[in-house]
Amino acid sequence: MIEESYRGRVFTIADPDARLRRASALDEFITTPGGSFATIADGTKITVSAVNIIPAGSETVAIFVHAQSANGANDFGWTSGNNLRGKFLSETVGKIPPPSGASRFGPHAAWANGQYLQHITLIRLIGTRKEIEHIAEVSCAKFLEMVAAARDDGIMIGVNSCFRSYPQQKQLYDGFKAGRPGYNPANPPGMSNHQSGIAFDLDVGGGGSNQTYVWLTKNATRFGFLRTVSREVWHWEYIPQKAAQARARGSFHTWS
Repeated sequence: MIEESYRGRVFTIADPDARLRRASALDEFITTPGGSFATIADGTKITVSAVNIIPAGSETVAIFVHAQSANGANDFGWTSGNNLRGKFLSETVGKIPPPSGASRFGPHAAWANGQYLQHITLIRLIGTRKEIEHIAEVSCAKFLEMVAAARDDGIMIGVNSCFRSYPQQKQLYDGFKAGRPGYNPANPPGMSNHQSGIAFDLDVGGGGSNQTYVWLTKNATRFGFLRTVSREVWHWEYIPQKAAQARARGSFHTWS
């Protein structure tokens, strides 16, 4: 299921101190009769049967997973998602359908070229900074396919920003126009492809030799993604037809 990408996947414990937590109080550790902390051994292969997400700041969350051995023999219990290799980055954790009677300026309203399009279903995803990002359902499956291919090559793809509501885009635009610290160039509300559900700001550092960036330049077009803004190495969009055309000419972007 694209809304719960962890289902059926095998993860690896990548922490020598992967402590187990109490189901009734996830901020508390389980101890053994001898007084030490109960842990899952480093390198253990597990599957995740459930996820619990708890707010941990103004935007960030703490992620806890219910772990079972990959062969189904042991039910370990709850541990932090940070104990897993990859730290649960870019895993999806639920679907949010648009509510009935929602406003065209609401959280599910898609816009393009200044025009309201429709209300769309959003998929929740764990972002680069352990925040919840939202992906349009229409572009989620191919994005997850790309993430999985990169992971097989030892590359992690993180999302810094994805779908934005009208108010979110307005906040970014107003901050940019006012010259506030930390605000990057942003299109006016209604004019950003982040509002149509096809734009992704990915964690690629400054581009260049960044491993994730290099992988994307070689592979993203296979999945329908390409760069569309020459001055923004992080900005990639899901436009399958243009991506196929770029790949055919040996490129990964839309400008000449």
